[in-house]
Amino acid sequence: MNTFIAIDFETANEQRKSACSIGMVKFTTNGEVIDTYYTLINPHPEVRYFNPINSWVHGITEKDIEDAPEWSDIAKEVAQFIGEYPIVAHNMAFDGYVLSDLNRLYQQKPIENRRFCTLRLARKILASEIERKSLDNVYYYYFPNEEFTHHQAISDAMACAKIFVRMQEDYPYEQIQELCPPTQNNRSGSLQRPGLYAEQLSAQELIERYGQTPCLEGERIAITGTLKHGQRSAVQELITVLGATAEKSLTKKTTLLIVGIPSPQHEKANSNASRKLLKATALKEAGSPIQVLSEEEFFNRITP
Repeated sequence: MNTFIAIDFETANEQRKSACSIGMVKFTTNGEVIDTYYTLINPHPEVRYFNPINSWVHGITEKDIEDAPEWSDIAKEVAQFIGEYPIVAHNMAFDGYVLSDLNRLYQQKPIENRRFCTLRLARKILASEIERKSLDNVYYYYFPNEEFTHHQAISDAMACAKIFVRMQEDYPYEQIQELCPPTQNNRSGSLQRPGLYAEQLSAQELIERYGQTPCLEGERIAITGTLKHGQRSAVQELITVLGATAEKSLTKKTTLLIVGIPSPQHEKANSNASRKLLKATALKEAGSPIQVLSEEEFFNRITP
C-alpha cells in the first residue's frame, strides 16, 4: 500500500447517521498530502437536532449547517475521493459506521474498502507507552512539538493520517495488516453494529460483551443521566474491568464524563445533564483533561 484515505466525521447528536461535517485526506505512506476534502453536512431531517454534548465537543451548531449540503448531495463526491484506496480512521468503529449508516439512510452504494483503525493499532503498538490512546494523546506521543485542532474533522483526519504513516515507519505494512485484521463488517459489508439496547444489560453481560480488552487504563470516569445499555452501577463495574476508575461525581481529576440523555430533542436548559456540562466546561477551561461523550460514543470507543 502507498496511498490511503484518512477520514473523520463529527455528528450532531448520538446517532451516527447525524453527521454534520466530514474531513478526508488523501495521503501517501511517505508523508505526501495528495488532496483534501472538507464540508459541513446538513443532517437528514429525521436526525436533524444538535445534542449539547456534541456541540460542546466540536463547536458546530444548527445555525452553522443551515446552508450546508445533505449527504445525498455529496455522496458521489465522497465515493470518488475515496476511490479504491484503503480507509483509515482513529476509531473506525465510529467513523466507519457513520459512513455506512449515511449511505444506507440515503440509499447510496456502500463503500466496502479495506479499513484500518489507528486506535486499535495504538492499543497494541503503544500498549505500555501511553495510558490513554485517544487521537490527541497518540498524536502528541509521535509529534510532541506539533499542534492540531482536535474535533475539527479535517484536522483530525490529517492527524490520523500522520499517525498511520508514523506507525509504518516502525512496522511494515504486512505487520500492520496482522495487527489490524479486517472486521466482520469490513469483510462482508454487514450493517450489524452495536447500538442502544431495548433492555438494559447486567454487569456480567456488559463485561462479556465489552470487557475483553482493558482499553481505559488511566481514565477516571463519571456518569450523569440515565443509560440505556445498563444501570449505572453495572456500567461502573464494566469501567473498572476495563482498567479505569469509576467516579461517583465530577471532580478536577475526572478525564471522561459519560452523559446519558433519553430525549436530546427535549432536553431542558436547566436539566441535571446541562448542569454537569456547565461544570465540565468550567473544569476544562481551568485546565482539566476532561472529555465529554454521549453514551453511544462511549460504547463505540470500547467496542473490541
